Amino acid sequence: MKDENINHAFLDGVLDGSHEDVYYHFGVASSDPILRGLRDVQAIVTAGSAGRIVEFADRWSRLNGGSEIVAFPKEDRFVTRYTAGVLFASHGMGMPSASIAFQELMRMLFLLKRGDLDAMDEVFWCRVGTSGGVGLPAGTVVVSSEGLMADLKPYRLLRGGDGEYWFDGHFPTATSDAIIAANAGIDGLSVVSGRTVAGNDFFLEQFRLDGAVCLETAETKNAWLAWLDANGVRNIEMEGAMIAGYLNHWGFPRFAMICCTLLNRLEGDQVTATSEQLDKFSADSGVALFNYLRAHLLGA
Repeated sequence: MKDENINHAFLDGVLDGSHEDVYYHFGVASSDPILRGLRDVQAIVTAGSAGRIVEFADRWSRLNGGSEIVAFPKEDRFVTRYTAGVLFASHGMGMPSASIAFQELMRMLFLLKRGDLDAMDEVFWCRVGTSGGVGLPAGTVVVSSEGLMADLKPYRLLRGGDGEYWFDGHFPTATSDAIIAANAGIDGLSVVSGRTVAGNDFFLEQFRLDGAVCLETAETKNAWLAWLDANGVRNIEMEGAMIAGYLNHWGFPRFAMICCTLLNRLEGDQVTATSEQLDKFSADSGVALFNYLRAHLLGA
């Protein structure tokens, strides 16, 4: 962990009882008894969809002999489940929503591990989702090597008179390699590594031509996608650059993003796959995750 980047001015006071930390959007606080049962957390898995979180927790519970599933009481923003050492939480859609979830989850982990940086280093983080592919057929699972913005620069924030603050968008190579290795040779599952672009929205910053507001032409869209393809970008989603930036800022050594492609953006903007195909695409990113979790948390 990068101890100097942790907000000790606030978080240390939570540990010593000087003040409480309210994880408002999850509906719990640092004094809440529900958190006592989460101190052995080994992994934090996030996804945009609340339904996927419920399904993931049920699946992990079954793999662990029907382990108890703990649900946080508030679910109007994020849905959270904990079972058998894994905290599953939805983060909504887009970087503004996901940034709220990750800020509160990082603070929560600091509390759960009592500020023990070595113990925090052992926790695996993963975002699982869907994406648009770049030069890949629909149904390809991409394990991100780097998260970038639409201009192929890292995630950054305005800081008043100090200009921009830039974050590191790289995902740990060892973790990405381990996920790919855990899925090698499985029939019907194609898992690759590549750079990922995170758009600030679904339409404009992803250069789509089918939005109510459109600023691009076929020529500018195709030129942008060709530029991404030539620079090793393999998929486009809406959260990864920020997530990698936040986790790198604190220095977490084990985190990843696994997203299945719903279409090849070089061939069009709209998702035309059948409902059966979409169900499989959505499931395959979870399959890749669980193959890794079995190998590294269950030892299977």
